[in-house]
Amino acid sequence: MIYIGLSFLTGITIVINMMLNGKLAQKEGLINGVMINYFIATLSSIALCIIMIRSIPIYSAIRGIPLLYLLGGFMGVLTTYMFNVIVPNLPAVYVVILRFIGQMLASAMIDYIYLDIFSRSKIIGGILFLLGLIANAKVDRRYTEENLQSSEDI
Repeated sequence: MIYIGLSFLTGITIVINMMLNGKLAQKEGLINGVMINYFIATLSSIALCIIMIRSIPIYSAIRGIPLLYLLGGFMGVLTTYMFNVIVPNLPAVYVVILRFIGQMLASAMIDYIYLDIFSRSKIIGGILFLLGLIANAKVDRRYTEENLQSSEDI
């Protein structure tokens, strides 16, 4: 039960983090926003390492990590940059749903590649989410256009 609660809390913090980073990028610029974000992340990581000093692996253990696994840091920077571009231009709910759809489809591909499990329901679910989002976006656009037109008529 605790892992479900932590997963839920993680989802909340991811959305808040995404929005804060997007606002930071609007104020300071895309690259500066990413740099500030990762500078603070580095300081936070150092503080956490100091607190958890007994859990830090020795260098020889770190040296044995495959290079591919170290791409996670690069992907984190890339993801932050992409969200800094996206967040100011799309409503938060669209960003969250599109991210969810991407995660769902990527997880289905990973399950298939690494576990030889093909999940038709995940693919169909992702497509249905995407179609629902597209339909909702069209309704939102129509509603916005109608409101703009009626405010011009006044």
